[in-house]
Amino acid sequence: MKIRVSAPSRLHLGDIDPFGLGRFGYAPMLALEKPQTLVEASACSSLDISGVDVEEARIYSERVLKAFKLPGARVKVLSRAPRHYGFGSTTQLALSIGKAITLAYEKDVNSVELVEALKRTSTGGLHTFQRGGFVVAGGLKVTRGERIYNRAEALIPPLILRADVPEKWHFVIVKPLQAAASPFGDAEEDAFKRLRREQAPSHLIHEAYFTLTSKLVPSVIEKDAEAFEEALTRIQLLVGRIYQPVQGGVFNPASAWVIPIFRRIGARGIGQSSWGPTVYAFAEDRKRAAMIEKELREEVKGRAEVFIAKANNSGVEASTLKT
Repeated sequence: MKIRVSAPSRLHLGDIDPFGLGRFGYAPMLALEKPQTLVEASACSSLDISGVDVEEARIYSERVLKAFKLPGARVKVLSRAPRHYGFGSTTQLALSIGKAITLAYEKDVNSVELVEALKRTSTGGLHTFQRGGFVVAGGLKVTRGERIYNRAEALIPPLILRADVPEKWHFVIVKPLQAAASPFGDAEEDAFKRLRREQAPSHLIHEAYFTLTSKLVPSVIEKDAEAFEEALTRIQLLVGRIYQPVQGGVFNPASAWVIPIFRRIGARGIGQSSWGPTVYAFAEDRKRAAMIEKELREEVKGRAEVFIAKANNSGVEASTLKT
């Protein structure tokens, strides 16, 4: 039996509490229809990997086979989101491989079990993978000085809220062509360690919590585009100021030059996904998104990739293929 698994990428709309005044990593996220992760797998007596990012795919495939005592698998990675650009690509790839292999053996394994089997300790994209849509991850209870991601066991944030994103809402995504990888692994752990040596900007963090709960969340539930773009822009500015000591600016320096262009052409709901360097603007419908994209392409030609994406409200999907 051959299984095909497709999974959305995600926009990380702002880690509002890196100091853990309430819960470390309390964050809104939104699943995107593209870039998409697409993996095929079938049962096999040995391990055969093909497609893109073969070596990384091999690591996760081996972990799944070992955890569930399976003999082998034929795995093909057809596509995946670019690594370290703010799309949550590693979590999506690992979970997609895990789901495809286990389903090929007719094992219905839940995503939390897969996270543990895959030894993923950065789990920010778990809820968008499972459910799609707009989610609020409830952060982690982390003590001062405790390692956050580079640890033996996964810390999985509770799901505080999940809501469908209106079908007509779109996002104009800008991915700089020349940019250093965003912090990951030891570099990300070190960035948080350095940040938490600073005095916690409690006024910014408290305002971010307030804006999320009283403005951003209701705007999604009530499908209020104007309120959404206003709250989103405010949260992104607050988060940028919170991370400024280790990020080098309110926005990642590799993409900060895009923000004034967004503003000049009248784009709203502007933000950066996670550490970046991917940045985006919100559009209340496809027509508005197309207008922003057209103007932006001329401005950033040769310096960035620009595309339109809407939310994915379904999360991961699996289908059986004819062999």
